[in-house]
Amino acid sequence: RWMNLNGLWNYAISSDISKSPSAWDGEILVPFPLESSLSGVKKSLLPDEKLWYRKTFNIPASWKGQRVLLHFGAVDWKTNVWVNGKQVGNYVGGYTPFTFDITDALTNSGEQEMVISVWDPTDKGFQPAGKQTLSPRGIWYTSTSGIWQTVWLEPVPLISIQDIKMDTDIDRKTVSV
Repeated sequence: RWMNLNGLWNYAISSDISKSPSAWDGEILVPFPLESSLSGVKKSLLPDEKLWYRKTFNIPASWKGQRVLLHFGAVDWKTNVWVNGKQVGNYVGGYTPFTFDITDALTNSGEQEMVISVWDPTDKGFQPAGKQTLSPRGIWYTSTSGIWQTVWLEPVPLISIQDIKMDTDIDRKTVSV
């Protein structure tokens, strides 16, 4: 069981990177980066700006008594996430998935609110940027800021397996789990 959160979200671009926006600039189609036509925005995020997202959702009643995980396929680059005003995590990276357990931030019923901030200095920072640039030309291409892979919720039992590591030893014909 899972809930896909892709779709239209509220967004804002703020030059005051220290606090959330007081108003939203419009809607953005997640999971497309801010700069893409498919996002519906097609704007660049400058190094002194922060991109903000807002999404509301309801938790199905059948998920009661379980932990709720929030998964991101990828967000470029420095991400902070709040659910119902409580910070549930932060992540730095642009190309790998990450997950937060948001259970303790959820209310018992009704609409839940998620706010996300993303800072991406593109080629003006110290993070890996590949061939992304704020001035695309030649072999350099348009930057990719914000959520650019699927976002989804997943209920898991109170006790569950998060990861499995297997080691093999061919000489001894063994597998350790």
